[in-house]
Amino acid sequence: MDEALVTGPLDMALLAFERAAPDPAEGAEAAEGAAYVLVVLRHRGRLLLVRVRRRGCWELPGGKIEPGESPREAAVRELREETGQCLPARALVLAGYATTSIGPGRRVLRGAVFTGTTGRPEAFTPTEEIAATCWWDGVAHLPDGAVQTVDTYLAELVAGPVRPEP
Repeated sequence: MDEALVTGPLDMALLAFERAAPDPAEGAEAAEGAAYVLVVLRHRGRLLLVRVRRRGCWELPGGKIEPGESPREAAVRELREETGQCLPARALVLAGYATTSIGPGRRVLRGAVFTGTTGRPEAFTPTEEIAATCWWDGVAHLPDGAVQTVDTYLAELVAGPVRPEP
C-alpha cells in the first residue's frame, strides 16, 4: 500500500479496495474486521451525499460500527440517522471493503461499503451532525463545502458513474 488510489479533502486517502464475494453468507461481513461503513445510495441515477457539520465536506453517509452491531446493521442505522432514508437490510448489497487513512501519520481503517437504490427518497431534517443532504448529479457544484473525492471515487467504483435519469 505504497500509493493511494485517490486522495481527497481533509488529507483522506483510499489505499485499497477489495470487492466482496458475490452473495456473502448472512453475517459474513462481520468477520472481515470493518471499523466503519459507507453507503452508496442512488435515486434515479443520482448519488446521495451528506454534509457533515464538523468536517464541512460532502461525503457518503456512513460511520462507525457500534459494538455488537454487524456492518449491515450499521449501514441501515447510519443511513437512517444521517439522511432519513429507511431501507430494509436486504436492500443493501455489500460491495466490498475500503482501506483508508485520514491525515499523515494517522491509523489506517477498513470499512465495509454497501450499495442500494431507492424509488422514494424520504424527507431530511438537519441534525446536530448532518447539515444537509443532496441527491448529486455528479456535475453540479455543491454549496458550503468540498466534495470528498475519495467517497465519490468509491461510489463510481462500486456502482458506476453518476448518470441522472430524466
